[in-house]
Amino acid sequence: MTSANVFETNLEQETENQYNNNHSIKFIHASDIHLGSHQYRNENRANDFIFAFEEILTTAVLHQVDFILLGGDVFTSLEMLPGKLTKIVNLLTSFKKDTKNQILIVAIEGNHDIRKFSRGQRFKQRGQSWLKLLASLGLMILLDGDVELPPEEIFKEYDLKSRKGGKIRIKDVIIYGTRYLGQNPVEELLKVKDGIEKDDDLFHVLLQHFGIKGQMEQVPGVDYRKIQILKDRVNYLALGHFHLQFILDDWIFNPGSSEASCSSDFSFKRGIFLVSITKSDTFTKCVKKIRLTNRTSRWEHIYFKTEFRNKEKMYDYIIQKLKKSFDFDQNLNQNRSNIQTPVLFLVLKGKKPFYRCKIGKKELSQLICENLPVVDVRIYQKFSDFLKTLDTFI
Repeated sequence: MTSANVFETNLEQETENQYNNNHSIKFIHASDIHLGSHQYRNENRANDFIFAFEEILTTAVLHQVDFILLGGDVFTSLEMLPGKLTKIVNLLTSFKKDTKNQILIVAIEGNHDIRKFSRGQRFKQRGQSWLKLLASLGLMILLDGDVELPPEEIFKEYDLKSRKGGKIRIKDVIIYGTRYLGQNPVEELLKVKDGIEKDDDLFHVLLQHFGIKGQMEQVPGVDYRKIQILKDRVNYLALGHFHLQFILDDWIFNPGSSEASCSSDFSFKRGIFLVSITKSDTFTKCVKKIRLTNRTSRWEHIYFKTEFRNKEKMYDYIIQKLKKSFDFDQNLNQNRSNIQTPVLFLVLKGKKPFYRCKIGKKELSQLICENLPVVDVRIYQKFSDFLKTLDTFI
């Protein structure tokens, strides 16, 4: 049995000596980091995902945790620029050295970790992923229980020499994990349950990558009633997959993505969990929500009262409107590496421009970035032909 106290905190509000209880076990639960993402083909946005991961590692050191859990989609795909992979390897190498390998990173493969976007397919071969490369270098522990085996063989002890296995014990916590089992892995989870020992006097963590139905609108997931079978074997179900943070019934925890990988993510409550476990007669867990220092975003709506027939005048109108909205200062430092420099989502509405005055999204986006303190621009055209039709009718 466990009990939990969940509350929210900012990283800067913590003090270095707040968690010096030697009788507790602490870990960070993060997921959906999407390293290697080159969002909008923007170098600053690509670096944002690495910065978020670096902040997770820094937070682990600050709070002197025992381990870090990564619930899948650590990488965004198998496609990776060499420079980015080198930066990630160097970051993990420094982390291992600076912590004297005292903070283990335990991960599983999510659906993105085994996906190659250019061909729109996932590799079925279990030998291909960047996580397996990092595990082979000794930079993290990759759990991969095999649900095709008999229950007693699904979760073999992790071997630090062969770097293979489905479970690992750290102090009084035992962590079970499998790779991504599909969108609705109900049958596989029945096997997972049988593979988890029930009475071993340890705190059980199960690391999985799937969503729960109903937590995100119009996004499929597993029916919560069908995974309650795990509750008598699992104290902490550590999920990844959904980018929206949620907690269910004190035992299912999904931290959300560490950085926004699409426009909707910017509005989601996201971050990481800092978990502290103490043991007396029973296990007690305290779960803190930590918000990461992410890139900001901004939505602007511009309404066209007239039908523009000159592209230069139309672009100038948009720029002037945005400068007014931004309360723009010509001397403002447009430092795009600054995390406070936002991604701009621009919605254009009203009368549709003349057909010879077609908006070039790339052209307009570049013009806005040159004139305003934004890191990138996403443009949505919501013009209506109703006003034009009404004018013609009158």
